[in-house]
Amino acid sequence: MDESQAVHLAAATVQPSLPQTTDLAAATADLLGQPNSSADMTNATPEAKSAGLAALYNELDDIPLSEKAALVYVQQTKPELVGDDEVFRFLLVENFKAREAARRLVRYWNERYRLFGQDKFCLPLTLKGALKDDSLALSRGYVQILPQADTAGRAVIYVDWSCHEPSIGYSVESMHRVFWYIVHVAMEDIEVLKRGLVLLIYPQEARLDQFDHSLWKSIAESCKYSLPIQWKSTHIVHPNRFFSIIHPLFMSTLPKTVQDRVVVHSGTKMKVLANLLRYCLPWDRIPSDVGGCVDLDFGKWLSERMIKEDKMSSVSQGATTSQGGVGNLLAQLTGQSQLAQATQLMQTAPLGLGSSIPTLPLPDQAMSAAAHPLFGGNKNQLLLNLTHPTGNITNVPLETIGPTYRFEIFHRGSPSMPVIAGGSKSSKKKDKASDAPAKGKATNVKSGRKSDPRMDRAVEAKLADPSMSLLDALRAGGFEIPSSSSSSAPQYVVVDGDNVKITQRKNQLLRRLRTVKKEDQKNCNEV
Repeated sequence: MDESQAVHLAAATVQPSLPQTTDLAAATADLLGQPNSSADMTNATPEAKSAGLAALYNELDDIPLSEKAALVYVQQTKPELVGDDEVFRFLLVENFKAREAARRLVRYWNERYRLFGQDKFCLPLTLKGALKDDSLALSRGYVQILPQADTAGRAVIYVDWSCHEPSIGYSVESMHRVFWYIVHVAMEDIEVLKRGLVLLIYPQEARLDQFDHSLWKSIAESCKYSLPIQWKSTHIVHPNRFFSIIHPLFMSTLPKTVQDRVVVHSGTKMKVLANLLRYCLPWDRIPSDVGGCVDLDFGKWLSERMIKEDKMSSVSQGATTSQGGVGNLLAQLTGQSQLAQATQLMQTAPLGLGSSIPTLPLPDQAMSAAAHPLFGGNKNQLLLNLTHPTGNITNVPLETIGPTYRFEIFHRGSPSMPVIAGGSKSSKKKDKASDAPAKGKATNVKSGRKSDPRMDRAVEAKLADPSMSLLDALRAGGFEIPSSSSSSAPQYVVVDGDNVKITQRKNQLLRRLRTVKKEDQKNCNEV
């Protein structure tokens, strides 16, 4: 196939003559898990895939170097990260529209640079890679991927707002990186790449200060404009009494096309479960916190995930990855004058496509190792100069760059949790999570949602006196429970001082008691 034929086929692939649907119809299809008839290229032939990639690479050529500096830099230093398979994801999410896919690819690497920094944005998005300094935010269990996709084949990302506690020492950017990591885990399934993801948000036990507007604005922009996956719908389950306050603010963080795909589910447990079923979320695939039957064990998931990533890393070490057509970007960087021009553009010109990135050093392959300032006379020195941008590190061995890891066991109610410590230093400003362990021993944070201290006291009271009723245990914990004599209404409609139903409080207490008993039994069996 010659170049003209490839371009012709690409044009036919990029703009399929399919009937267009209205925005409302497309939103309804996404909510109900139905295929969007306006464009569906998920089952493209190999010829169409090759033609689509060729068209995308041609579009990349038209983007100024100052706007795609991060992408070019990655292609030179880590070409396996921008191989054909990785770039094809962006074609899928944009339904083979080459121009939109190219711009999303550039935005992705610009944002990845801004979010992870120069020392980590080229690392693989793994627990021991780009996430090595984010163990504190990870341990909160704020963002989790559910074990099963919904009945439409879409990944379900579960978000518990009550787990967000930046006051303990991590930054908003760190939690944003955790969201990126969870989404990339979901993208390992090719079916998810084709069908997209669904967000399931549980705000009932969250405080007003735990809703982070800046975090959700960043997440929404990532999903809409950068990440190579389709954000299909968002379901907010069992909103609490302050949700009406933050709901307009939350909606304002979302793009207009996403706002049409947000559904709030309130009411009785059975009513909410029936509503979720309409949107491809049956009770056997959603967490027990929202009324389903899936018991999440995030600590165990992290441990298994780390083992899986270690195996994948060992397998991929000997494998070679195609560099793909991104290699044609290097044509702009051959020769001393063009390299100088590109460097000047990155230093002076504003970087577009919705994201700005600082200047990136671009090593010239035509220059010798001894002459290039990044290499410092040694080709292996490039990695050292990237991870240690300041100071004289010529004599630092490569073996000392990698992070160290330790594993600690969390007792009662908290499973085994890997805690990642150490990592390479940088002159850039670190998150609070990196600076916190400066004094004394590192603080271990319990994984999962931060529990209500009143419920903790209620559990202790019930364990201390098994004959105590559930209502008395809740009162002993500090909940404002009205006495039975003060109200003639049935118990299932009576609420406490926080406007939460008494029956729900009792169910929460029972779940906590079962968890404690299971952990105690497990510990006894291990002994």
